Order: sequence, then C-alpha cells, then structure tokens
Amino acid sequence: MNKSLRVLLIEDSEDDTLLILRELRKGGYFPVHERAETESAMRSALSSQKWDIILSDYNLPEFCADEALSIFRESGIEAPFIIVSGTIGEEKAVQLMKGGANDYIMKNNLRRLVPAIERELKESEDRKSRRLAEDSYRKSDFVVNASRDIMALINKSGICETVNSSLCKIFGKEEQKEIVGHPVSDVWGNEVYEQKIKPYLERCQNGEEINTEDWFDIEGMGSQCFEINYIPYRDNDGVVTHTIMAAHNITNRKTAEQDLDTSYRNLQKTLEGIVKALSALVEMRDPYTAGHQNRVARIARAIAEELDLSEDAVQGIWVASLIHDIGKIRVPADILSRPGHLSSVEFELIKEHPRTGYEILREIDFPWPVAEIVLQHHERIDGSGYPQGLKGEDILFASRIIGVADVVEAMTYHRPYREALGKDAALDEIRQNKGILYDPLVVETCVKVFMEKGLTLD
Repeated sequence: MNKSLRVLLIEDSEDDTLLILRELRKGGYFPVHERAETESAMRSALSSQKWDIILSDYNLPEFCADEALSIFRESGIEAPFIIVSGTIGEEKAVQLMKGGANDYIMKNNLRRLVPAIERELKESEDRKSRRLAEDSYRKSDFVVNASRDIMALINKSGICETVNSSLCKIFGKEEQKEIVGHPVSDVWGNEVYEQKIKPYLERCQNGEEINTEDWFDIEGMGSQCFEINYIPYRDNDGVVTHTIMAAHNITNRKTAEQDLDTSYRNLQKTLEGIVKALSALVEMRDPYTAGHQNRVARIARAIAEELDLSEDAVQGIWVASLIHDIGKIRVPADILSRPGHLSSVEFELIKEHPRTGYEILREIDFPWPVAEIVLQHHERIDGSGYPQGLKGEDILFASRIIGVADVVEAMTYHRPYREALGKDAALDEIRQNKGILYDPLVVETCVKVFMEKGLTLD
C-alpha cells in the first residue's frame, strides 16, 4: 500500500520533476506535489498548505538553493529539506547542510532519494517527540520515555530529579532510580561535567536557553556527538528552579559532514595537481613567458580578494588564471617564441587560443565555469575583444578580472618581440582604457592592490 507524501518541489525542470515523482512512486509513496520555480511561488506554496518534505534543485533561473533554504527557514515550517541537484560541489553541499539542509542527492543517483526521505522523516518525528517531551517538562516533572533522545530534569544543585529511559539505556542503567537523586557529575563523570556541562547549567539557571553540540565518549558506543538543549524550567512565579537537558544523537550527520570535508580536501589536492600540470605544459612550449600564468593568477586573486568576493569565487578565478593560456598548445612553438613582429595570419592563429582552451577544458567537471572564463579572457567591454566580440556585462566578471591581470603582467615583463615596459606603463594602460576596454571597478581595484596594498610579483 502506497504511503501518502506531500512534496514541495523547488524545481524548474518538468522532466526532472517527473523523474523524481517516478522514483517516489517506485519507493512506495503516493506523492501529492506542487512545483515552484520562483521565490514568490515558493512563499505562496509554503503558506498554502502543510508539507511533509521539501526537495530543492540547486540552481534555478531566478534563485538558488541558498535562497530557497533561507525562505524555508524564515517560514518556521518543520519538514526535512533535501537538495536534489544535477551539479553541486561537495564544499557547497557541506555549507548547505551546515545551513540547515538535511541531505543532498545527485540527480544521476536518485536511488538514494527514497532512503534519504525515509531517514529524514523518521528524524523529523524524533525531533517532534523531543519537543513534546520538552513541553511536558514545562507542565510537569516527568519525561516522555517514548523519546529516543536522552532527557533529564536537573535541579539548581546539579542533581538529576527525573530522567527518561533513553538516558538510562545509554549509561547502561536498567532503572531510573539508579540515576535519579544522583549528581550529574556522577552520571557523566566529573571531568566531563566540569568542562562540558556545568558551564551551560549555570547559564541556563540564569534564564538563558542554550543549544549546543559536543562530542562525548560513551562506553560501548565510542565517541558520539550530541545536539544538546538546555532549557530553563520556571515555576508559576517565573523563577527558574530546574534545567531541562535534552540531547539528540547526531553522530551520523556529523560523520557524514566530516567525510564530505575529507572528500572535498582530497578532490582539491587532485584538482590542484591537474591544474599545475596543465599550466606547466603551456610554459614548457613557451619558455619566454615562463611564470606568466602564475603571475596573472596572483594578480587576479589579489583583485578578487580586494573586491571581497566569496572564497569559492576567488578559488575559481585562481584556477582559471593558472590555465588561461592552455589553448596556446595548439600554436606552433616557433610562433610563440619568435622575437620579431608576427604576420596577420600568425596573429589570427594566436587569437584562437581562448577558443582552443575552451575546447580542452569544457569536458572537465570543474566546480566553476573555468572553460567559459578562459574563453572570454580576451574579450573587452567595448566589444573589440575576441573571439566572440562580447560587450560589458555579457563578459563574465571573472574573465574581466583575468583580462586586466593578463594585460598588466604582459606589459610588465619581457616578451620575445619587445623589452619589458614595466609596472607603471602597465597601470597607465589600464587607467587610460578604463571603461573602454577594461571594467572600471576591476581597473581601480588592480591599481589599488599594486599602489596601496604593495602587491609584488618578483
């Protein structure tokens, strides 16, 4: 028998919606769904009815999962929120989970969807059980023993007055009377009590409600992570007489986050190795410009950081800069290193290197649009650049940054066809063509990082 499931889909693709619904039906659900692909549609859907689960794509034409998650959290609705995306980096997935998302599923691996939903629905029920138990504490002096969370009512002297069966079980006690009447320090151990529990109890007894996370060594279970709520319990006069301590085991979630972090770091090391190898490949064929891509990357990163771009955006610009001339591997080496001026035919051949770079890089699944950035790094905002003749805002901002960094580096250093012109000449060039060839904000920031911030490349 199929289980009814009310699903809000934050999704712009009708085809992907049908695939997700089919997967839910295969998993034994009868999904009643609504699809929203704009902020206003999502807000309307959240206010119109109750949802069991929210499934959100990462990138939509008008907004993204970050905004959808923020809107969802503002609504105060209690339901699992799962990212279902075709393209999302592991670092971003970790950030979204830390921001409140319960899980993320890749669209090419939808077989994980139903198990994830079942797990999160169960977790949601557990959280509801915990809240019910905490409400019961406020009205009486007992703990709802059906809760999977460990719970205790602690008086101002640090004595456990009431505990639930889950707390007894985790400490290997068969009956509540083995804990009730004993100090918290006896239950958790004095060292753990002094360092990890007592400070929160003292704050809670002063009326502060606290939510925290911490790791504890539990006999027979090893190291376990708990989300802990310390809630003031007041008498009829509003005086805090006890602390409600409710702890939910989140070890599996924290372990998953740690695994994602580790996987991301390993992926970053691999990616850095590939990028450095590609960069070295270009410079082996063009020894006269050895170090060019690395210096461009340093300038571009300095500009991006000064503009206060996100860490992820800065990293994408750094990577694209390191390999922005990868397309030159198709240009004959004698043309690249020729000391004289090039013929018009030879120059046209060199002008193809952004497109060649794009063709080389487009099949690599970077977390950033590296191929497109490389393709556009010789475009100019008046449309005089190449290979597409793009103008103004049609050029990626990352490409506008690399374009300025590329010009400054090229003029500052020696080339086979001319001597180095120097930093001052390079900065004069971008100043004179600010708003004509180069983005004004990028130019101003580039000048600033050299003249005020003291950026050096040697």
